[in-house]
Amino acid sequence: MTRVRTLCVTALGMLLVLSLGACSLAPKYERETFDMPSEWRKVTIHSTPLYTDWWKRFNDPVLNDLVAEALKNNQDLSESLARIDSAAAQAGVATSALFPAVDGSAGAGAQSMSERTANYSNLANRAYTTYQGALSAAWELDFWGKYRNQRTMLTDVLMNTLISHEALRLSVASQTAQSYFALLALDMQLATADRTLKSREESFAIYTSRYQQGDITELDWQRARAEVETARSQLHSAIVAVDSAEASLAVLLGRSPREILEGRIRRGKAIESMPSPPVLPEGLPSDLLMRRPDVRASEFLVMAYNANIGVARAQFFPSISITGALGTLSASFGHLFTNSSGTWNYGATASVPLLDFGRNWYNLKDAEAQKKAAIATYRKTVASAFSDVRTAFTAQYEANAIVNSYMTQVKSLRRSVEIARLQYDNGYSDYLTVLDAERQLFSAELSLANALRDRLNAVVSVCMALGGGWQDPGVTPGPVLVDTEALKEAQRTAGPATPATDATPAPRPASR
Repeated sequence: MTRVRTLCVTALGMLLVLSLGACSLAPKYERETFDMPSEWRKVTIHSTPLYTDWWKRFNDPVLNDLVAEALKNNQDLSESLARIDSAAAQAGVATSALFPAVDGSAGAGAQSMSERTANYSNLANRAYTTYQGALSAAWELDFWGKYRNQRTMLTDVLMNTLISHEALRLSVASQTAQSYFALLALDMQLATADRTLKSREESFAIYTSRYQQGDITELDWQRARAEVETARSQLHSAIVAVDSAEASLAVLLGRSPREILEGRIRRGKAIESMPSPPVLPEGLPSDLLMRRPDVRASEFLVMAYNANIGVARAQFFPSISITGALGTLSASFGHLFTNSSGTWNYGATASVPLLDFGRNWYNLKDAEAQKKAAIATYRKTVASAFSDVRTAFTAQYEANAIVNSYMTQVKSLRRSVEIARLQYDNGYSDYLTVLDAERQLFSAELSLANALRDRLNAVVSVCMALGGGWQDPGVTPGPVLVDTEALKEAQRTAGPATPATDATPAPRPASR
C-alpha cells in the first residue's frame, strides 16, 4: 500500500513538472507599429505622468466639487465598477482551472437482495448497510497551454475593463465641466436677455408716450412693440435652456430624483471671469498619446484576442486528465476509519477530437477574425487620438482670438446703438436704423457667451485628447484672457442695454 502511494505521488510530481513546462500555441504578440511624428513642435520633453486632475486648472471650487460629486455618484461609473468586479471574477475562474479540483464526499446506504437472484446464498445477509467517505481529485493537464492562454485572455480583458473605467472617468469629468460651462454661458445669455428686455420696455414706454402725443408714427411704435416681444421670447427661451441644462447636469452628477426635480446647481465664477489655462505646450512627444486610456484599453483587447487564438488551437490536440480518490468503505460505521476499510484508485484518460464537422476549425477562424477586428479598432483609436489632438490644439489656439473678436464687435455695436438712438431722437435717421443696431448688438452679446463657452470647452478637449492633460507641477493656470475691465467700461458707456459682467450670475426674472 505504501509503495503504491509512493508511486502515485512520484507520477503526479512528474506530470506536474511536465504540465508547467508545457508549450503555448498562442502566436507571439507583437505590438503594432505606427508611422508617428516624433513630436508636435520642436522641443522634446521627458515622458511624465498625465495630469489627472486637469479640471483644477480653472481655479473654480464649485467646478471641483461638481466633478468630485460626478466621479463619486455617476451611475455609468457605478456600472463600470461592477463590470470590473465581473471581469476579475472571470479571471479568477480561469486561474482556478490551472489547478486540480478536489472534492470530498460521504454517504450511507442500505439495500436488500432478492432471494431469487442467481448465486444467492442463505449464508449471506439479505439486507445490509454500507458507509463510505472519500476525497477525489481530477486534473486536466495543460500540455498545450489552453487554460493558461484562457487565463491570459481573461486577465487582459480585466485590464481592458480597468482602463476603460479610467477612460470613462475622464469622459464623465469632461462632460461635467462642459455641462457646467454651458450652464454658465446660458446664465450670461439669460442675464443679457433680461437686461435687453428691461431696456426695450423702458424705451417702449417712452415711444408710447411720444406716439400718443403724435411725435412718432404708428409704424415706429409697432416696431418698438415687436422688439419688446422678441426680447421677451428670448428671455423665456433662455429660462427653458437653463432649466434643461441644470436637469441634465443633475443626472450626470448622479443625484436623486427629488434633487433632480427640486434642486439647483450651485454656481461659482461667471463665465467671463473663468481663467483659460495655457495653450498646449510645445514639443509634447507623440508617445504621450499612447498612454491615453482608450488607446491602452484597445491594445489590451488585441492581446486578449491573441491569447484566445492559443485557446482555439489547443482544441485540436489531445486532452489528458488524471483522477484519483482516497477513502473508506465499511458495512459498520464503527469500522469506517480502520486500516482494513481504506480504498483508493487513480487513473489517467486521454481524448482527442476525431470528427467534429469543423467546429474547432471554425472556432479558430473566429478567434483569428476577432483579433483582426481588434487590431483595426486599435489602429483607428490611435489615429483618432492624433486627430483629436490636432483639432483640439487648433481650437484652443484660435478660441481666444474668436473671443476677442466678439468682444470688439460687442463694444462697437454698443456704440452704434448709442449713435443710432441719438440720430433718431434728433430726426437724422428712421427707427429701422435703431432696430437693426439693437438686433445686431443682442445677437453679438449672445454669441459672445457662446464663444466664452467654446473657449473653455477647447481647453477640456485638449485635456481629453491627451488622456488627462499635461503635467506641469508648480505652474498655475494662466491669467484671465477676457478683458473684464473693457467689458465694464463698455457697460458704463452703453447704458442699460449692456449685459452683466459681475462675477455672480444675475438673478432670474420674477416671471420664472
